Amino acid sequence: MKWIFKFLVVMLVIEACTQSSTLPESGVSLELAQERKVVISNLEYDLSFDIPELRTDLISASAIIRFNYEGKSDLQLDFKDSPDHVEKLIINGTESPLDIRNEHIIILRKLLKSENVIELQFIAGNLSLNRNDEYLYTLLVPDRARTVFPVMDQPNLKATWNLTLTMPQEWEAVANGPVLETTIDGNRKIIKYKPTKPISSYLFAFAAGKFQKVTNTGGDMTMYYRDNDRLKVARNAPEIFDLHRQSLDWLEQYTGIKYPFEKFDFVLIPTFQYGGMEHPGNIFYRERSLLLDESASINQQLRRASLIAHETAHMWFGDLVTMNWFDDVWLKEVFANFMAAKIVNPSFPEINHDLRFLLAHYPTAYEIDRSEGTHPIQQPLDNLQNAGSLYGAIIYQKAPIVMRNLETIIGEEPFRAGLQEYLNTYAYSNATWDDLIEILEKHTDQDLNQWNHDWVKSSGMPEIRMINHNDTLEYAVTNVTPEKIWPQQIQISMESIKIDFLLKQRYTHPLISNQFFINQDGRAYGYFDLDDSTLDRMILSLSDRDEMGRATTWTMLWEAFLNDRIKVDSFYTELLAGTKEEFNPLILEYLTGRLQTVFWIFLNATSRSLFLQETESILYNGMLHTNDPSLQRSYYDAYSNIAMSEQAVNNLRKILNDQLPQFTLPIFENDKISLTLALLLRDVGDAPAIIETQLANIENPDNRKRFEFILPAVSMDSSKRDQFFQDLLKVENRNQEPWVSEALSYLHHPLMANQSVKYLRPSLEIIEEIKATGDIFFPKSWLDATLGGHCSPMAGKIVHGFLSDYPKLPSDLRNKILQSADLLFRSESMKH
Repeated sequence: MKWIFKFLVVMLVIEACTQSSTLPESGVSLELAQERKVVISNLEYDLSFDIPELRTDLISASAIIRFNYEGKSDLQLDFKDSPDHVEKLIINGTESPLDIRNEHIIILRKLLKSENVIELQFIAGNLSLNRNDEYLYTLLVPDRARTVFPVMDQPNLKATWNLTLTMPQEWEAVANGPVLETTIDGNRKIIKYKPTKPISSYLFAFAAGKFQKVTNTGGDMTMYYRDNDRLKVARNAPEIFDLHRQSLDWLEQYTGIKYPFEKFDFVLIPTFQYGGMEHPGNIFYRERSLLLDESASINQQLRRASLIAHETAHMWFGDLVTMNWFDDVWLKEVFANFMAAKIVNPSFPEINHDLRFLLAHYPTAYEIDRSEGTHPIQQPLDNLQNAGSLYGAIIYQKAPIVMRNLETIIGEEPFRAGLQEYLNTYAYSNATWDDLIEILEKHTDQDLNQWNHDWVKSSGMPEIRMINHNDTLEYAVTNVTPEKIWPQQIQISMESIKIDFLLKQRYTHPLISNQFFINQDGRAYGYFDLDDSTLDRMILSLSDRDEMGRATTWTMLWEAFLNDRIKVDSFYTELLAGTKEEFNPLILEYLTGRLQTVFWIFLNATSRSLFLQETESILYNGMLHTNDPSLQRSYYDAYSNIAMSEQAVNNLRKILNDQLPQFTLPIFENDKISLTLALLLRDVGDAPAIIETQLANIENPDNRKRFEFILPAVSMDSSKRDQFFQDLLKVENRNQEPWVSEALSYLHHPLMANQSVKYLRPSLEIIEEIKATGDIFFPKSWLDATLGGHCSPMAGKIVHGFLSDYPKLPSDLRNKILQSADLLFRSESMKH
């Protein structure tokens, strides 16, 4: 009888395939998403996961999907895992044969009604469950929900989510919704969660494992964490809670909308791939981003506050109102970063926040926009499986600059009124950038069409040339076209007079004084093509400028240097002088970062040797004789990266062993791990003893695992490095993406570049697999870590050769390679 049953099942599948003859496209195409959006409503999921203690064991799961359906064709559920993992399908009470094709479960139209209930039993997919020995967590952005469970995985099909988790009794768990009930069954714990407000599938999240937790004094926030340093947690927790509370209060006041979800918890995860992820009621952070050491610099404190404000802002911008499709993913990110810059200001009254905005956004945005791999802020997207490639500095750093430009044009209060209307109109729903522009146009008499075309829908940046006509100054955008004029506000200063003007294509102004400076307030965006005399005057006047003037000047000088307007040795000399004299911690961190880049990537070997003693001396003296710990931190970080002389390396060893009394900057476990790796890179003779001591001193087990993972990358045994790299080519060895990126940065450090150049070609050849198997930031992180330490003609030849040999490489990956290789290419050009 069994063979008869199997025969009938096969015949039913054949019939299903005949009735639904079109082979569905893999992933979630725009066409599929548009079709489902029209015919699906009242969507609700009940999900259940039975999580075993061993990460190698399978996770049994079930799903009940309720929805209304008005379509005329078959329905596709998305599931990107082994078809064998779907064990049972019941449609409206009747078990149905399985028809799974190209990552889709086909539901025949004839089996669907107006109101439907689909039940599935399945094995949960592991790709996005991030399973570790003692914990797991979901990370489902942008289209990874379908890699864990069957779902209609698109942002504009918001749903209510019900969740049940079964796990080892000693584990903790957290999800989007509040806990409904917890029961114990033998050695297993069962937690049922209350239904959520309507949210998109990429925002559904849970974490479970051996976490500890602490609740704030008000009882309305809980922080889950793994770090076993109780003093560190106790020192950080109050500030972390306060920063979240301040962010929530500010956003409620700015938007006029109370916090829109049921609860507010967050999880600190050692191996988390990003800085943070904005799951409503359940934010995930990388643990090291929030649990700072006692010696954290003001820059590190600002970055933590900005990250918290960014993720909290997403509760309104991205979670309450979500983009309709991921071509507008920048829309949620721009407002998260833009609002974060505003939110952080009151918490750090001693900081110049215009300066902070400049240094946090412009340099990183310029890195992409100056490269051959730049792209518009808003990019087309045909399939959600390619959505990860839309992320990057253009949407995180350039877009907030552009949005501040728009706020300046419209006015702060009309801009705020427009955002409030937008949030109220589309609450718990979806909207597009064009929807927002339509609302903003009602709050201004400005024509936003040209601005929108040039700054949002076009790539690149304006090139602004200043011409001194003796009695007048002329400013001209030299790369305008009939369609693109780059309108923006610019400020110039002439002695004590500041002049603001709207630059479209050309602007002239009487020359009042020869002491004039363009972009005085640092708000204008673009490459300033200045003549030699102006560049010389800017350099000579650096010590006389205020902090905003110095920072703006340095960013313009850096771009001039990269365009070969200032010779390498001359520019490095100016960087050394600036590093020695600078007293603002934000600017000093910028300068020491540029100093390290020029030292390793642009100076030739002869110049590097000539400058080494002076460089080490300036950094060493700054590290020892500066009282401000934030300044000390910048000097120390640069010194530990550049140190090459025998004396400097011995100083690093003394710092590691607490044997340099003059060194007063407290350093902790993560610092000592980094310092140990820096010493190992320098081929010290007692490497085994250093490693043994460090392993014995590491108290955090997650840190120990990270250190052990990275160690082969700094081995002086080439066979160990070779084997480590070969291991990274296997997907199962790339699970901990932050560790992989960190290890690659050591493997390709400039001190190792001559030996690691052989890894470049295979690293590039695997980039499509990196994109397919990694999370959204991993391809760029992989490329940055791989290419960032190289400056040789051979390395440049390998990259150019790869791009030539793979003309059909997807454009998003080609662009990312061009972005990551930009300094390599410029270094080649400037050295020859």
